[in-house]
Amino acid sequence: MIRAMLCCLLVVCVSFDAYSQDEEEKAKPLRGLLIAGGCCHDYPNQNEIITQGLSQRANIEWEVFHGLKPRNHKLAIYQTDRWSAGYDVVVHNECYGGVDDVEYVERIVKGHAETGVPLVVVHCSMHSYRAARTDEWRKLLGVTSRRHERGGRQLDVVNRAMNHPVMKGFPGSWRTPNGELYVIEKAWANCDVLATAYGQDTQMDQPVIWTNQYGKAKLFGTTLGHHNETMMADEWLDVVARGTLWVCGKLQDNGEPMPGYEGSGKAPIKLPGIPVVTLNQGPTLASWADTVKFPESESPVDLFNGKNLAGWRGQAEYFSVEDDEIVARNNKENAPAVSTYLMTKKDYRNFRLIFEGKLVTSKMHSGISLWGAAVAKQNEPFSYQGHLVMFPSGWGFWDLYRRNSIYQDDGRADAADNGGWNRMELLAIGSKIRFAVNGEEVADWSDPQPELCQPGPIGLQLHSNKVPQEVRWRGLRLSEDPEDHLITVEP
Repeated sequence: MIRAMLCCLLVVCVSFDAYSQDEEEKAKPLRGLLIAGGCCHDYPNQNEIITQGLSQRANIEWEVFHGLKPRNHKLAIYQTDRWSAGYDVVVHNECYGGVDDVEYVERIVKGHAETGVPLVVVHCSMHSYRAARTDEWRKLLGVTSRRHERGGRQLDVVNRAMNHPVMKGFPGSWRTPNGELYVIEKAWANCDVLATAYGQDTQMDQPVIWTNQYGKAKLFGTTLGHHNETMMADEWLDVVARGTLWVCGKLQDNGEPMPGYEGSGKAPIKLPGIPVVTLNQGPTLASWADTVKFPESESPVDLFNGKNLAGWRGQAEYFSVEDDEIVARNNKENAPAVSTYLMTKKDYRNFRLIFEGKLVTSKMHSGISLWGAAVAKQNEPFSYQGHLVMFPSGWGFWDLYRRNSIYQDDGRADAADNGGWNRMELLAIGSKIRFAVNGEEVADWSDPQPELCQPGPIGLQLHSNKVPQEVRWRGLRLSEDPEDHLITVEP
């Protein structure tokens, strides 16, 4: 009888102890540090996507350190040897390729390799610190990459390790909503490639998901994540959450979180002021131009209704609407002998234009024409004489059929170019043109001949060529008589 009571008491005690430990684990979420900032990406919204999305899938509480934009900026958080102390995992989503301070970079690495604090590295982290003459950061990453293929392409990601816990639940093949494929020059000795994507430019499979071990630190890495719509996809958030749990030792062999480390449950990502819509490829952001807040003194209008070319005039042979985007396209047979333009029926003088543009086919630049008029050239009724703001190759300003080149890019626009959908702001007031690309001011130019700055239609250029080409625009929100400051550039 006594033995039976002792057995029962032991069972109760063991069960109660297990329950207490489980509750204790649930009460102590992983402490995560997200480090973000630098150039060329929408870090404020990506901070929300990562922290909300991963916490929905894993029991993590976050602290976020968001640095300044310059590529050579050194973050204050890395200034001490114990910078990673107290964290269970660090997620690096930073873009500081211009930092060349070797001691600083090696201090970052020691915060993982010597302490054992695991890490997750995302996208431009692979291009960070490449100016420093040390391989320590690349050894920690497990890969070396210094460039990427042309952006704005969907990537077909192939699962190469379906039995790895991190890849459990990841499809055999996944087409990303958008992409920028990094070229991996070298995979270091302890790098275990989990997924690849084929590069159209390199004609090679490139690793896009992997794990690594360097010193005491375990790492999960992915080069996927340039575009918010890719980050917001379940496939991306699911695999990064599993990778995060795996480096922390909290992922079971079946790909599920260990008891107590489940997240709060999937839900729409809430981004301040930016509506979330659901498409066939998963959640994505609404049009960027719709999210830009204009000054209260301005009344923006949509130049493009997303459905047809009402309010515009041009050659139907070349311009059309597809997927809520204006498309300019030609093949080899009908390539325009001179540049042709889709023009607004209304003339504009002082204005702010917010838009996105993407060069899909051909390397010839396109552009936005302004302060001019339609002219007929070589049987083309919709050519243009006036100013042209060029993108996304060549960058700079041109005076069509008059002075030719009037402003050459000083390197800022080329550096800001993301190779895909570039977000642009054109501010034309008086004789001055200011231009911003992906949140960076890249030009501030005044015309020395203000008499040439006359009201005229706004035009979308399809350049003269002899080869197939395709250019796309979306957004195209405009306000007249705007305030004289850029609104897409952080002060």
